[in-house]
Amino acid sequence: MVQGVIFPCMGNILGVILFLRGPWIVGKAGILQGFGVGAVCCTCTFLTTLSLSAIATNGKIQGGGAYYLISRSLGPALGAGVGLCFYMANSIGAAMYFMGCVEAWEIAAPNHQILAVGELNNIRLTGYVILAAAVLIILGGIKYVSRLGTVFLMVVLLVILCMYVGCFAGPTDLSPAEFTVQLTAVDGGDMVEKVLSWTGPSGSNFANNWAPAWDAPQGAFPSDTTDYSFVNMMGLYFPSVTGIMAGANRSADLKDPASSIPKGTLIAQISTSIIYLSFIFVFGSVASRETLLNDKFFASTSAFPAKQIVIYGVMASSIGAGLNSLVSGTRLLSAIAKDKTLPILKYFEATPGKEPRLALFASAALCAASITIGELNAIAPLLTMFFLMCYTCVNMSCTVLTGVSDPNWRPNFRYHHWAISLIAALLCVWMMFAMAPVTAMAAILFCCVILAYAAYNSHNAKWGDGFQGMKFQLAKNILMSLESKSHIKNWRPQLILISEASFDEAHKEQGSFSLKVHDSELLKLASQLKNGRGYIVLGGICSTDFGHRDTANTKDWFMDDQMQQRVIDGNQRAKNLLKDYQIDGFGKVVYTNDFGTGVESLVQATGLGAFEPNCILASWPENATGHDEQSAEKRKKMLHVIQVGVIFQKVLIVAKGAAWPEFQQRLHGTIDIWWIVGDGGILLLLPFLLKKHRVWSRCTTRLFVIADRAGVDVVLMHEELSRYIKDFRLNIEVHLKIVDDIVDRPQVELDVSTPLPGSKPPDNDPVPSEHENAEFGKAVVPDQHEADALDQPSRHDSKFSLTHELNKWRQRNAEPQKHREE
Repeated sequence: MVQGVIFPCMGNILGVILFLRGPWIVGKAGILQGFGVGAVCCTCTFLTTLSLSAIATNGKIQGGGAYYLISRSLGPALGAGVGLCFYMANSIGAAMYFMGCVEAWEIAAPNHQILAVGELNNIRLTGYVILAAAVLIILGGIKYVSRLGTVFLMVVLLVILCMYVGCFAGPTDLSPAEFTVQLTAVDGGDMVEKVLSWTGPSGSNFANNWAPAWDAPQGAFPSDTTDYSFVNMMGLYFPSVTGIMAGANRSADLKDPASSIPKGTLIAQISTSIIYLSFIFVFGSVASRETLLNDKFFASTSAFPAKQIVIYGVMASSIGAGLNSLVSGTRLLSAIAKDKTLPILKYFEATPGKEPRLALFASAALCAASITIGELNAIAPLLTMFFLMCYTCVNMSCTVLTGVSDPNWRPNFRYHHWAISLIAALLCVWMMFAMAPVTAMAAILFCCVILAYAAYNSHNAKWGDGFQGMKFQLAKNILMSLESKSHIKNWRPQLILISEASFDEAHKEQGSFSLKVHDSELLKLASQLKNGRGYIVLGGICSTDFGHRDTANTKDWFMDDQMQQRVIDGNQRAKNLLKDYQIDGFGKVVYTNDFGTGVESLVQATGLGAFEPNCILASWPENATGHDEQSAEKRKKMLHVIQVGVIFQKVLIVAKGAAWPEFQQRLHGTIDIWWIVGDGGILLLLPFLLKKHRVWSRCTTRLFVIADRAGVDVVLMHEELSRYIKDFRLNIEVHLKIVDDIVDRPQVELDVSTPLPGSKPPDNDPVPSEHENAEFGKAVVPDQHEADALDQPSRHDSKFSLTHELNKWRQRNAEPQKHREE
């Protein structure tokens, strides 16, 4: 635990901000607000450590580091989002460490610089040289870099010890009370010298430095003209307290990671927080505000026995921390690419057994772009945003998983509570927006895009998604709140496509079977209706004779192993069909001995509450007018579908035609509606929904209405129909057709000298026909009652007539007019 978790975490947390900006921050913020800034930042990382510890104890931990830990606990999408933010934070953090090393080198050897001391280009060029050397070292072997972490930590602890001793011991011969510093003029002119002093622990210094001095002049960093305050000072300070995930990155090397990661990370975080907060009081007590604001490396000036120990120690530790950050970023990017949740990163996946060199070059490129900024004070707030986004996702995830009572969320860490994670998440969000609202919003949008992209491509992930519980709870709450019967204004088609299905036994000898949906052409029509924003269920009815099974005999159960595999493959085939036809819906295959029973089961069992299908989409049977057994069976099945639709009050859409337009087609012409029966407007709505699809969008719609009786006022009826259509905001042309006698009923006799082949209907024909009342060789056209039974055209005036429909519309329009007159 010590070398595997505590040392790596402390080595990453104790960084250049403490040495190069700690005294300067105290000079600006004062002891009181400086302590407040440090306390807020340390509290944020402490609470996040508790959430990280809960994740670390939620199941068995394998290798893969912090990314593997988070992605396997919280799901592939969130894991990719957090992992990418963490990757960018590590790569940008490496730039911060290398720039800190350059600043220390400028103080150590001002006469051995590429350009003049203090120039941004000098920091940039020297930073590029250090980055190139770091890349070459990593190419020599990543594992060797990781082993040097303990050495670099010992150097850092030695530097801190020298700082403590020097501050409490006070000035010495090697660290005199008065010293001279060279400052760069704000206008970029010549260097100027300034005499500064320090005293060691002093009550007067403590009192003078207690309050903030945000407007006090400073010469340590003349190019930084930021108007600092409490909130944006947090952006500069926060990167110094990060690094709590370094222990989790060593999970593969730990004997008991579930125990070592929480304990070791907490010990490292608490101990480093004590160091950071104590130095705020130490720096504020040993020097005046003028010294703190004008000496860019006061941590070395006050060190014991000599400042060179701190200067070169900070340089060494900065290079080591930068190397570790590059290595962590490289491994993270390679791990994300390997999981394939972000396909755009597939090129950075490492070849098995080889180092991830492309990922290293990508991390180095991001690091180089950050070095180009040239200002440590400018890069630290950017780094803060990525760390805060990463910590926000971790904390919020723990809160949500607890809130939805996800059964897979069972952390063993005893000090975790969802309220702690929620407070930490809110604290992170507040810090982001308090420091830079625009940048915070951009960071959140970036993370949301990554999450959406990862969620879209994470369907092949083979590990559990912790957020499935949240989705389930949300879906359940919405489903329970929706009314099962929506208002007519909110009606939308929710289709269940009923089709026969069978197993294609073309490759039966090879032992392979595939499910064949007979009316797959209907899926084109269903897909082109999907812009009605309802949902679609593909219901396949597979009439398979399972035969008699003896359930007491395990070898003679309902389905044998081969049949079980057919069922599994069939369900997958239904899902693939929906995907092939660009349908967002569900596939359900019912296996039954009888088609009628399958239809009844499918319609009754599909959907829940408001998500029950309200429309049945079926295909008109082909070649069903014959008198053979096969035609009779087709008619019987069609009638069963109609009967089920009527009984369960479903809209029935019967499509007639062998083929429907392809998705790449763009149709021109008209969609004609022959409105014969008052159907509540379904026939008017369906063309409107079809035209939302690009295939039908260029078509125009025409409405043809046949008058119920002769002598109707054609002009008035046409006007009323036009207003009726206009009231429903539909762009439809209205055409009125008046027919005096729709059906003429002469007695027609056909003299047939010889019987026609197949003229006698089968005994089990479910459809009544003229054969029942006709003598052999003589066909008599039936009367009105028989015409209705045969579904022949005839006049009617019932509650389903167009007249009745228009009368209801007139009454609705008349009521508001009556109220206005009153």
